[in-house]
Amino acid sequence: MRFGLEFGSYPSELPAAQVCEQVVERAQVAQRNNFEALFVAQHFLTGPDAAILQSLPLLSYLAGRVPGMYVGTSIFLLPLHHPVMVAEYMSTLDNLSGGKLLFGVGQGYRESEFNSFGVDLRERRGRLVESVEIIRRLWTGDAVTFHGKYFHLDKVTMAPRPMQRPGPAILLGADSVRTVAKVPEVADHWIASRRHSKGFLREALPVYKAALEKQGRPYKGLFIFRDLCIADSTREAEERIREGYERRYLRYQQWGQPGERYDLKFDELKRDRLILGSPAEVVEQVMSYYQEFNTEVMWFMVDWPGVDPRFALETIERFGAEVIPQVNRLTRPCPLP
Repeated sequence: MRFGLEFGSYPSELPAAQVCEQVVERAQVAQRNNFEALFVAQHFLTGPDAAILQSLPLLSYLAGRVPGMYVGTSIFLLPLHHPVMVAEYMSTLDNLSGGKLLFGVGQGYRESEFNSFGVDLRERRGRLVESVEIIRRLWTGDAVTFHGKYFHLDKVTMAPRPMQRPGPAILLGADSVRTVAKVPEVADHWIASRRHSKGFLREALPVYKAALEKQGRPYKGLFIFRDLCIADSTREAEERIREGYERRYLRYQQWGQPGERYDLKFDELKRDRLILGSPAEVVEQVMSYYQEFNTEVMWFMVDWPGVDPRFALETIERFGAEVIPQVNRLTRPCPLP
């Protein structure tokens, strides 16, 4: 298996400069402790209770501070951007990272974001599909002519091309069984979110595999990210994150995040979703995902609102030093796309 770290929103009362320092420190600790990838989420206009560092400048900066690691967008709100801009930005990032970009996209769901960009929320799927096609074609270096419902190009080319040929893998987030079934029409892999319970994964995975088969493509394992906390015991880990975990998931419910219910108490939220406990317990939990879902790439959110940032560093260090080597001994090598 291969493992990564995710950076997302943080309490807006924290100074942005302090958060930037924390992100860099966590990335460096992850690199020293067997992690291979760094992922950054994207949202806009998340105030006043949350803030977020935008993914492209942050990943570009991290590519220079922790060279050699994979950098990924998890996810990038593609319908809110023009595909020509995205193709060139992502090609630049792929070259900056030494050909180690993982391009994760999503169609979005927050009306406030779409309204502020002047984009009709009902157009998000169509815009995403057209954008992915345009980006893939531009990455080939050939002249592109495209006339769709939303975008029009006439005999245009871009440079530089991505280091990866024909281009970085495209990963797609999806939060319902219906949208999971559509992933293979557009992307190379489905990103299973940390918000998805095992119950949802068990319902969605057969549909995803059937959709891949319809496209004539094999199932190559699950790309998934989870919430993670390591301490000396499950009880200690739970006490560290309980309040912050509830607070973050309540925010998702307030934002209108599709999928399952998130306005629940910690004991319900954690069920079949959260990985936590001692290193030995976490090894067992990670292996359960590998064995049941053929999970090959897994990355983690390790911080929550109000939680001591030292706990995040401890989780990164202990997972990298005590869990990853154990899992690697029990699993086969996994090539990243």
